[in-house]
Amino acid sequence: MDEGRSRPRPPPPTHWEWNARFPEPGQFLGGWFSQDMPDEFGHHDAAVDDYRATADPHLVARLVGEVHELLALQPGAPGYALAVAGLGTEVDPPASLTPSGWLTLTAARLAAPRADHGPDRTP
Repeated sequence: MDEGRSRPRPPPPTHWEWNARFPEPGQFLGGWFSQDMPDEFGHHDAAVDDYRATADPHLVARLVGEVHELLALQPGAPGYALAVAGLGTEVDPPASLTPSGWLTLTAARLAAPRADHGPDRTP
């Protein structure tokens, strides 16, 4: 620590270290974005929505925080591609997005307030 500032941590060099440092993105990307994702969900947004609907809200919040931490590393375009691959993604981001752009939009989508708060009022 120099002058009250800590040194930036470098990106993890191996997929094991990526998963140890970012466990929730590893679960999310490896579980919902395997090679079967297009057959199971059709598109990226459907997979994100399924995760959000089925995961504990605390895990969703932890995922969002860890994605922001990953984005703060700023490893550059090749580094983000290595990160998502190291965390288990087996499909490319949507065609119009870079890996960092897709992670940014995904974190924002997951962090948005849910419309299903409150007790169920159906008879």
